[in-house]
Amino acid sequence: MASNPKRRKSLSEENTEKDLLYAMMKICTDLDKSHINLTPLKIECCNGSLSSSFSKAFCNTEPYDARLLFGDVFHYGISILREFVESKKTPNDRKMLFVFNKLMDFVNGDRSLKLSDPLELQSLSERELTLLVVNHLFSKLATSSCYLIDKNGHEHRGNRCVCGKDSCKMTGWYGDTSIGNAEVWHGNIDIIINDDLAVEPLEETPSEQSPLEVKLQASLKTNPQIAAQTIVFSFLQKKRHPEREHFLTPCIGVRRSELFIMLYDSEHDVLLESSTVPLFENEFSCEFSFRAVLVCWLTVNYRFFCSGLNEKFKMLKSNFFDIAKEKITVYEKGLQFQNVKTCNFPELKLAIPYVSSFMHDTQKVLIEKYLKLNKSDENGLDVKN
Repeated sequence: MASNPKRRKSLSEENTEKDLLYAMMKICTDLDKSHINLTPLKIECCNGSLSSSFSKAFCNTEPYDARLLFGDVFHYGISILREFVESKKTPNDRKMLFVFNKLMDFVNGDRSLKLSDPLELQSLSERELTLLVVNHLFSKLATSSCYLIDKNGHEHRGNRCVCGKDSCKMTGWYGDTSIGNAEVWHGNIDIIINDDLAVEPLEETPSEQSPLEVKLQASLKTNPQIAAQTIVFSFLQKKRHPEREHFLTPCIGVRRSELFIMLYDSEHDVLLESSTVPLFENEFSCEFSFRAVLVCWLTVNYRFFCSGLNEKFKMLKSNFFDIAKEKITVYEKGLQFQNVKTCNFPELKLAIPYVSSFMHDTQKVLIEKYLKLNKSDENGLDVKN
């Protein structure tokens, strides 16, 4: 008979496997309304062809009448998980095994933020919460725990984590997170993980808004900044890594109790937005949900797991190529990472106006009349004196 510690370990592993399987079903099936899908979006209008910072970007979109299961763009990652849940088989490739073990170590460990009171989360700003999630979740699931924090957007805390625990240190550092080009969309990303993934906080929804408005808050229509950042980041990755199999590049948006993923393919001009994903197990918990863990594991390691778009969805264009056609070469060849300056518009120089012979004669008459009047005024003053 198994000893109590061994039995407890066996039960714990069994529960973890069930939770992992349940989370997989949320991203790979549509058996209930809480599954996580991706919606292709068409851009109606945007200012991507103008010089604009991300904070001043606008991007109005309409969804296509099509949906894609979240797992359908991560075939490589889902295949690894399928083999594990079916036969406990782990990857043979050393790199894939390393990434797989990142997930296993996290789900078999403590998924909690270790806060004494979940209400402490409510006192954090959006940026502080995002940094907390990056340090406690994203960096733990990525191949490297390194990340870059916008030095201009965050209070510098040294290596102290937002959670406040003395034993918990940040594995990121502060620096220049600017991307883009001053001729088009440009600006600072809140946090960049491994030079590969952009993370951005979402504005908190006012408490007086309705549940429907809360749900819509995480849509592109109210988050043009994340749309612009995702598009620019995808073009930048294509320029920096032209050898990659595809260029479907994600960006993660984080809010108080949920997150969502936005992806853009800068080769096929396809923009996707995910359903919202609950960040924690429930509103009174500081434990990350299995769905959030699995979605984030696939996303932060998209270089290994993302399989790109199938042929059907490559046809659902976002229309960005057409809208920004005058500056598309800038997006393809002129983007840069760091040291991106805001555009300084040249001083406006007015051309000397053309003067016709008629106006030349008119000027002559007016000037002569003006001089006579001035001379007359001067003579009048002399008489008075």
